[in-house]
Amino acid sequence: MQIVDPEKLRLVPGESIHAMFGSGPDNHVEIGLFVRGVTEQDSFAGTPEIKQRAGLIRFNDVLLVVTMIKVKGFEEELFDIWWNYHAPDGIRYFDQMGTQERLTVHFYNERGRKFSVDTQNGFKKFFSDLHPVFAKTDPWTEVEFDRAVRGFCARSYPKENLWQMIEVGVQPARAPEPPAKTGGVEDYPGQIPAELGRFYTYVPDLGHCIRVIPSMLEPQAVEGNPEDFLHPAPVKTVLRCGIRWTNGFPVAPIPFIPGHGLAVPPEDTEM
Repeated sequence: MQIVDPEKLRLVPGESIHAMFGSGPDNHVEIGLFVRGVTEQDSFAGTPEIKQRAGLIRFNDVLLVVTMIKVKGFEEELFDIWWNYHAPDGIRYFDQMGTQERLTVHFYNERGRKFSVDTQNGFKKFFSDLHPVFAKTDPWTEVEFDRAVRGFCARSYPKENLWQMIEVGVQPARAPEPPAKTGGVEDYPGQIPAELGRFYTYVPDLGHCIRVIPSMLEPQAVEGNPEDFLHPAPVKTVLRCGIRWTNGFPVAPIPFIPGHGLAVPPEDTEM
């Protein structure tokens, strides 16, 4: 396990990572977040406000965990930090984040660490609930993980869009049965690929949707009845993220947060 020295660490503009470091007089080891903004922020109006969000995403055969923080101080900036369960010491990191009460965010500029902010670890319950999900996965390589992160970010950036996608509760969990329809695919004001037409539905509080299997649920859908794993997602979200097919059903890399359902940008809703 690598333990970093916050005073010696250097980051490039826009970089954000997680790492173990020693803190306090007894050099207690804990996980911290280390970030450097795209623009140098040498001063804040008091202690910066830090908001936290997290999401679990399946991209191809890799499960991606992303934590994000929004820092509001002199300027507002978003940082995304990705976690690999199957990395060396990955399980230990997940265990630590699932029990650690506090979380320190270290801010850097070109000269090194500028200051640190101690916050509550709002990711604690999120990480503690993940082990049963990952226990069913086969290990992937570091290269496969990096490719999955780059592939998902290419579809989901900018960071503002990703921040909204992983907002817990954007779309609550729903029963898998197809919602009652109002009209048909011909009522959609834009173009829907013909092969997706039979998966079109209209949900009163979500608007025009396509029923898709969230990619992280694909293994369960393959083993069971795929129809039971379809969830309505706004047409805009599905067309932007793209789909692939499994057993004749569309699979989309849309974040699915256990206990909450799909997470989609609210501006994608078309009523």
